[in-house]
Amino acid sequence: MKISKTMFPPSITNLLLQEGQRFQNGDALSIALGTGVIPIVATARGGKTSLAYVMLDFVIRFTNRPVYLDSFPQKVLDEGVPDHWKGRVFNTKFDEISSIDKPAVWLVDDTGTSYNSRDSMGSGKLLARVAGILSHFGGGMTVIFTTQLLSGVDVSFFRYTNISPVIRHVDKDVIKHERPEWKELILEGQYQLSRVSSGRYLDYFYSAKDQVLVKTIFPEWLDKKHDPIKADLLSRPMRYHSFEDKERMIKGKAGVKKSQTNKNKENMTE
Repeated sequence: MKISKTMFPPSITNLLLQEGQRFQNGDALSIALGTGVIPIVATARGGKTSLAYVMLDFVIRFTNRPVYLDSFPQKVLDEGVPDHWKGRVFNTKFDEISSIDKPAVWLVDDTGTSYNSRDSMGSGKLLARVAGILSHFGGGMTVIFTTQLLSGVDVSFFRYTNISPVIRHVDKDVIKHERPEWKELILEGQYQLSRVSSGRYLDYFYSAKDQVLVKTIFPEWLDKKHDPIKADLLSRPMRYHSFEDKERMIKGKAGVKKSQTNKNKENMTE
């Protein structure tokens, strides 16, 4: 299976294509909205990021939209992305969205770390504020974000924009802690996936808005057998941040500006 313009169901295609582009919707042609949110929900190593990359590849192949990988290390952009992505992807931080005047597509990966629902003063509220005006930025923007649990993201993010949730494997012990308004949806996704797959359901995903199962693909450029270094750069991008940046991600923006390890090294050389 190759990446094609008809590989995703209508609700997802509607958000990935740029506003005004036409696409096949059953027996009719529809005009893409080109703005909204696609949350991809799965337990760790459940194929969230790989599916997000396939969506981004779709965007790069079939639109002129720029792609922004929120806060990705520059090393990943320089050495990890496939050649046909070069010049189309950037690592601007999502909190700088107002500086982008183009109909961009954003990947906000592992939102539970940076965009937590308990982050009352920071990035968690940023998502909620931006959701309602995504269509006004740059002529319309789309956000793909990955999370292990929807309850970890501020609920306001889902209230004020078009949304097309994607469900992959979620561990049953994790589902117990999902928000009541999302729990039934996650359970339905697990049931549907169990009908056609097993284990971590890596070969399918459930499009909740379309209520259909969709077979996924795994691009060659993500395959460790093809290029293990590039595959790891894309599979675990946050691994390649500096130690200081990792501390900031964990502790928040008010975190350490310089690691204690580096401070100790400086003291030893004085």
